[in-house]
Amino acid sequence: MTSPRDSANRLAVDTRNEGPSGRRRSASAESRSPLSSGSSVNGASSNGNGVKPDAADNGNGSLLRRYPGLEQEAQRICLRDSQFDEEQVVRLLLQELHDRGFTDTFNLLQRESGFTLENEPIAQFRNSILAGEWAKVEDALSTIGIRTREDMNAALFLVKRQQFLELLEARKLKHALLILQNQLSTLTTDIQQLHRLSSLLMCPSAEDLRTAAHWDGSGGRSRFLVLESLQGYISPGTMVPVHRMETLFGQALAYQCEVCKYHVRPANQGLYVDHTCPTSVFPQELQFNLKGHQDEVWYVAFSPDGRYLASGSRDKTCIIWSMDNFSIAHRLTGHEDEVAYIAWSPNSKYIVSASSDRTLRLWDVEAGANLQLFTGHDETVTSCKWLGTNDRFISGGLDHKIIIWNTNGTIIKQISSPRVHDLAVSADCSLLLVADEKTDIHAYDLATLTFMYSLNEPTEVMSMALSADARHCITGLRNGELHMWDLDARARVREFSGHAQGQYVIRCTFAGLDDRLVATGSEDGLLFVWNRNTGQLLARLRGHTKTINVCTWSDQAAALATASDDKTICIWPAFHGAPSHRSDPKAGPADSNEPEEISDDEEEEEEEDDDDDKSMGSAARSSAASLDMAF
Repeated sequence: MTSPRDSANRLAVDTRNEGPSGRRRSASAESRSPLSSGSSVNGASSNGNGVKPDAADNGNGSLLRRYPGLEQEAQRICLRDSQFDEEQVVRLLLQELHDRGFTDTFNLLQRESGFTLENEPIAQFRNSILAGEWAKVEDALSTIGIRTREDMNAALFLVKRQQFLELLEARKLKHALLILQNQLSTLTTDIQQLHRLSSLLMCPSAEDLRTAAHWDGSGGRSRFLVLESLQGYISPGTMVPVHRMETLFGQALAYQCEVCKYHVRPANQGLYVDHTCPTSVFPQELQFNLKGHQDEVWYVAFSPDGRYLASGSRDKTCIIWSMDNFSIAHRLTGHEDEVAYIAWSPNSKYIVSASSDRTLRLWDVEAGANLQLFTGHDETVTSCKWLGTNDRFISGGLDHKIIIWNTNGTIIKQISSPRVHDLAVSADCSLLLVADEKTDIHAYDLATLTFMYSLNEPTEVMSMALSADARHCITGLRNGELHMWDLDARARVREFSGHAQGQYVIRCTFAGLDDRLVATGSEDGLLFVWNRNTGQLLARLRGHTKTINVCTWSDQAAALATASDDKTICIWPAFHGAPSHRSDPKAGPADSNEPEEISDDEEEEEEEDDDDDKSMGSAARSSAASLDMAF
């Protein structure tokens, strides 16, 4: 049996010459003398980054004075094997030290390791770009290993464009014109870009040029940006991609967030530990139960700034709740039938409410005043969305109409469509998705309202949600399934099931940070939450005593809100910093953290009276679904 001491002795005698597993190396070995001037490793000069030894001591004296142990033959022991190439690791360390300004450590590591960040030609290439020596840059491009003529032309175009802009900045217009006519025009077939460059000749001053070109000038970061762009055409082994270690850190964190089972808080644990969201960051118990509506609550939505929550009800009213103390800020009356949907303006100052009375209303949130009535639909208005600005929104209904409105009450545009169950608009307002009353999701170019394509489901689509990046959508189906679609591939990529859905509209939603969760309510009063990427069911929750109609998530409020047929709204804090530390006697506390389920007989008796009102055919209510996370 090998003792730890024997193992340690073996480690002490392993040398680099004994194979890849041995990591001990003499710092004074001739082949890798870190203090030797001009040594070369794999074609890379140890002085290749412009690091020059002190002429007075041949490169050794200043280091020996600062690090007196270096005059002795040091033995370097690597404590573990690594699957990663040592030269690559060291060069990444060198780049990071250089970027962070640790010049002495950077120089020492180059000398000790025998590796350099860049060889001499690359260092000269870099310095020439930063100095604006464009003739030298052109000469260097032909020697640094750009593989194809196409890549060479693209690289030369970047250099010549920068030269052109700098000549314009220096008001050397004739020289700039020659560059444009004789060189730039031969390097690209992008006529529009050439026209844009030629238009810059008309700029009356350098300041106007920088503004028109969105360029910060030769004295700004423009040359650094050219260098970064050029690296895309140079082998990474020759020139390490910019900020490479930072990029790797970012990719590692992104992957950790991607595989995080419960992702509701930012990845801010630092680099020492992997990111994970423990279950304790999810709502553990009910914090507030808001009671203000006299009938079923059909919709809730947080304001974009997280300061307010708006709710719409079968009692024909909207309520604006303050998230500071969970009290009623305003009760909005005016609709003559159920309020089915609410949408907040981007600036959080207004809401639009859609109703079964065939109208929409615009409300001033601070004043609690009705600003405008919109009459253009002939049947129930089922959905509405703002269009990126605070003066336009879109609505859809069961009357085969989609209408774009100005907040002054005028109709901007109207098209015929299938009967609309739900609408979704991308954040950049380029894409409109429409869920019809049957089995299809229709995609439109929102700028022109022209049809693009359809996604077909096997059964009736009851609701739909679009991810923030507009790459995925989820559909809630009558058969009790949720489907997630990849919109780029136009393919169904995942299914979620287990909840109860039939004749009622229960609106599904993305939830959590970066839309990493999928959630929906259920006709049996439960809330279902899944991991979007794995499809794993994370929770099946009961926070209300009857059907959960809607749940909404807010990063800004750091909380979830759910609404139900039991006439209440529940607030659930998502993690530390959420409203859970607040208390307000005006907000009715929940009777129990886990309310008791009513009996099946009682539930059937009460719901029999509601069937006519809750069917899509008669009221088409927006029972926007779930996203409660009481884990």
